[in-house]
Amino acid sequence: MNVGLAVSGGGYRATAFGLGCLRALHDTGVLDQVTVVSGISGGSLLAALWAYGPADFDRFDAHVVGLLRDGLQRDLVLGTLSPVHFGRVVAGRLRSTFASGRPLATSTRFVNHRAETRPIGRQPVRNGTDVLADLLARRAFGDMTMSEVTRAGVATVLSAADLITARAVRFGSANSSSSVHGRIVEPIRVADAVAASAAYPVLLPPMQRTFTFERGGQQRRAPVTLTDGGVYDNLGLSVLEPGRSATYTGHAYQPDFIVACDAGRQEQGTSTARMWPRRLIRSFDITYRKTQDGSRARLHNARRAGQLNGFVHAYLGMRDQRLPMPIPGLVPLARVNTYPTNFAAMSEADLAAVAVRGEQLTRALLQHYVPQLLC
Repeated sequence: MNVGLAVSGGGYRATAFGLGCLRALHDTGVLDQVTVVSGISGGSLLAALWAYGPADFDRFDAHVVGLLRDGLQRDLVLGTLSPVHFGRVVAGRLRSTFASGRPLATSTRFVNHRAETRPIGRQPVRNGTDVLADLLARRAFGDMTMSEVTRAGVATVLSAADLITARAVRFGSANSSSSVHGRIVEPIRVADAVAASAAYPVLLPPMQRTFTFERGGQQRRAPVTLTDGGVYDNLGLSVLEPGRSATYTGHAYQPDFIVACDAGRQEQGTSTARMWPRRLIRSFDITYRKTQDGSRARLHNARRAGQLNGFVHAYLGMRDQRLPMPIPGLVPLARVNTYPTNFAAMSEADLAAVAVRGEQLTRALLQHYVPQLLC
């Protein structure tokens, strides 16, 4: 059976909640049946750590816990304010101004004792999101590219949103592409894909790149301005939906089952939104929620139509009293619902609460909705 796994956005809250989901999937044997993983923002970090990390689950788990406990936010701020970064920003702006016609940069690495020179996406001006990418490279991924998955048989999709075309740009192990421009020719670093997917607009500037795109045998250069993939699809479900045609997209996977790890919070219902900034934010929240509700509804409809064998939605913000079954010892929603969506270091208690709730919900919902998947 083929299982598609989606890990939502939500900063470290999503990474920790998703870790709990993966623990439940591992313990029940479902994780071994995953053939495609889709990640957004904080979920893209977890998806990449699993797909490109150690094969041993305990080592993977320990690595994720270490990153969550140490945090990325402090090093990100220090790196952004460092004189080295400032110098690179100035150099980037000078290159962008005076050398726009220069050939595409290349990088060289050795494979089987043979030098390979590869083109890389141009980086016109560095910013805080590039600092995040470098930090992720040092702490987790090195210079691994999206094609270098360490888990056999698993396809990866890490999504960002392009502010120029208002469409998703999907970085994947099979291919990286834009629906507007076509397939990206250059290899993409995993660290860059995760950083682009996690560039939450309020806190991190968009990542600017110019790639070579190929469509119909023709190649052309085009710029992209990449921000958090959650702006386009915060659940990461759209790429897994049944009926996607390989004629129109490079990402059509057709899983038999889908498991969604959704770190979204429950709305408090306390905002009156009288002042215009709050009205604007709440209007965005409503549109956001409607889009997510639509994604879930399409998958439930696909299940009823027989296009999917099963769909499990483990939702952090699910009201405890609305669960389809009692869960003994469940970490209550009130304990985790207000945890922020940044990348600051998590306390041991907060990490345990968010991850354990993810594990408890996923395990119970798997048993309730798709017992045929369990070993």
